[in-house]
Amino acid sequence: MMKPGDEVKCPHCGANSFLVKKPVMEGWTKRGDILACASCGAKVADLAAAVLVDAPQDDGSKKQLDKLASFLGTSKVEHQTLRADEKEQRFCRDCQHFIAHPFLNRCGLRNLNVNPMDDCGSFKTKQ
Repeated sequence: MMKPGDEVKCPHCGANSFLVKKPVMEGWTKRGDILACASCGAKVADLAAAVLVDAPQDDGSKKQLDKLASFLGTSKVEHQTLRADEKEQRFCRDCQHFIAHPFLNRCGLRNLNVNPMDDCGSFKTKQ
C-alpha cells in the first residue's frame, strides 16, 4: 500500500521521486485525495480514505459503563442549547450606533473605539 513520502519511479515523467498527498477539487468542493509525483505533479494512485466507524459496544462494556456511572452517581447528560434572553443580547455589532470599518470599529454615539462583541449601556437595535 502506497502512502505519502514513499519513493517511486514516476510512470509519467520517469524521475525517481516521492509521493505527495494532493487534494482533488471540483470547484471549491474537496472530492478526495490522490498520491501524486513530487516532480511533475501527475496522479500516481488514489489515496484510500480511512473511514472511522464507531465500534459497536457489546453488553459487557455497556454494563461496565453503567456500573461506573452508578458508582460516580452520574447519569447520561442530554445536550441542551442555551438561549440568551432579549436583555442579554446587547452587543455593539447589533447596535444602530456601531460603525464598522476594516481597521477600526467605532461607536457613533460615544465616539469611542469598540469591539463588536462589547456590551453597551445605550444599546438601540438596528432597524
